[in-house]
Amino acid sequence: MNNLRTKMITAMWNHPPHRRGVLGVLLLLVLVAGWALAQGDDLYRLPSASTRVFQSSTLALTAGGRTVVTANFLSDTVSIVDPLQGAVTAEVSVGKQPFSVAITPDDRRALVVNRIDGTLSIVRLSDAQVQATYPLGVLPFAVVTDSNDEAWVSLQGSDEIIQIDLDTGEITQRIPVLDSPAGMALWGDYLYVTHFWSGDVSMIFLPQQRVVSTLSTGLQTGLSPSIALDPANALAYVPQSRLNVISLDLTFDNTVTPLVNVIDLRSFRLLPQRRYALDILDRPVNMPFAAVRHPTLNLLYVANAGSNSISVLDLDSGYAVGHIPVDANPRGILLNRDNSFIYAHSAVDGTLLVIDPRRYNVVDEIVVSDLQVPVNILIGAQLFYGADDSRLSTNNYISCASCHFDGLPDGRTWFGYPGGARNTPPLYDLAQTAPYSNAEWDQLTDLDAHIRAVQTGTGLLQSAVSPAEDTANLSPDLDALAAYLVTLTAPPNPTQLDADQVARGEALFNALECATCHSGDYYTDGLLYDVGTGGEVETPTLRWLWLSAPYLHDGSAPTLRDVFILEGTHRLIVDYSYEEIDALVAYLLSLP
Repeated sequence: MNNLRTKMITAMWNHPPHRRGVLGVLLLLVLVAGWALAQGDDLYRLPSASTRVFQSSTLALTAGGRTVVTANFLSDTVSIVDPLQGAVTAEVSVGKQPFSVAITPDDRRALVVNRIDGTLSIVRLSDAQVQATYPLGVLPFAVVTDSNDEAWVSLQGSDEIIQIDLDTGEITQRIPVLDSPAGMALWGDYLYVTHFWSGDVSMIFLPQQRVVSTLSTGLQTGLSPSIALDPANALAYVPQSRLNVISLDLTFDNTVTPLVNVIDLRSFRLLPQRRYALDILDRPVNMPFAAVRHPTLNLLYVANAGSNSISVLDLDSGYAVGHIPVDANPRGILLNRDNSFIYAHSAVDGTLLVIDPRRYNVVDEIVVSDLQVPVNILIGAQLFYGADDSRLSTNNYISCASCHFDGLPDGRTWFGYPGGARNTPPLYDLAQTAPYSNAEWDQLTDLDAHIRAVQTGTGLLQSAVSPAEDTANLSPDLDALAAYLVTLTAPPNPTQLDADQVARGEALFNALECATCHSGDYYTDGLLYDVGTGGEVETPTLRWLWLSAPYLHDGSAPTLRDVFILEGTHRLIVDYSYEEIDALVAYLLSLP
């Protein structure tokens, strides 16, 4: 190809000047075609297989292999663990809800994303001290680094990936991405990012500081908290769940189904023929959360956060060859440096399990966190994230967190929901926003009816009760689940708006007497109204509108602006301009 190129360039310059332009264009086309043929499906020059991969997780291992650090989201701490000795050397208080941890390549510092605080804590591993805490933004999800000086963080609240200077806390780069960026994997010049609710995966080319490609893993795919790379074969494994929102006949085994999608990193294409349906290949599980590939055994280990298990897949045959029960809510999994052990982090129970990768058995359990939360809150968290209890779900398929992970809405409208299409709401300030479920429940413990109807569990109560019956104190576990739901903390509003526009919107809100129904500190009177969307619906709170699209109970309004344009009681476009409607939307988005 090089010799041909030289000959073509020489021949072009031997032609008269007036013909060189045309020949130049032809030469360019030939060279591009030749490059494409030479590259085949390799659209990007990937790093070598020996280039170290850094993946976001709830646990991280030092390069030396002797220390593991875990992020304990219920305790607001990180733990520094010596897995060889089976001992915790220190548990360090950080920010609220530490969610992801990384270790700098020099093994000196642990970097901890604090989700609710929106901060990054830097912990010195030598003396287990917090060296610095830096502001990041709203709803940080994950952190990765291949540098001693800088790190990358995914921000769900502002839909961007940021680079932060670890010595100064300065945010040095901001890369806009699609909605809800979550897990990350860093391989040379490439940063791969999952999008939590959509299931999309983006590839960022760091020298250009931009997203160069984004692929879909399926319209109904979501719950994508991590991505595991196999550099030797240039493949990525993405643990996910399929949310079957369009089904009008939801059953226990088709509402939420677990899978692992596979991506060819050379062409950055989805490999649907390599997709692993875990409920078929292994057994029904809930919320595949993290994965790791054993480089010599050619096995993939998948941590299922909702069913408290690890599925072991043989990548040669495509079948499951093992199933390992573990403690509650495994969110992180990795191999030690010589691949002789697997470390699995069960985030709710606060344990680190050491697993034999060949025999698929737990050889050690290390309690990494001195959980200080009340016992009922701990039990409630186990129930919220769990699907392995038949009272909660049939055959491990569905957990509360499948649609309301950490209290967030999944951004979907479930068409087969009992009683008609329902838009998934956030679960914040529930103690102040009764009644619930379109005013069918007057207390949170009435959600036992939801567990029976939607999650198809047998229920936490000994028997079904009538809607009018007082369900409080009838089941300690149900009370514990309700108590945990009340602890879910909403993130701060990241929306930046024009103050004058917000003021005009507030004036219109008052002139229209919207507070007649959307009243009080939580902007709801808890009553039922027919607003032209089919039947009577409960007045929703106007808080958290920035994160709860689509809108109206049936999700028929993709944006807040659409609420006031579409047919129905809220339609304003006949009497008000787009400018006035946009001001009202700005005011609504400014609410706490």
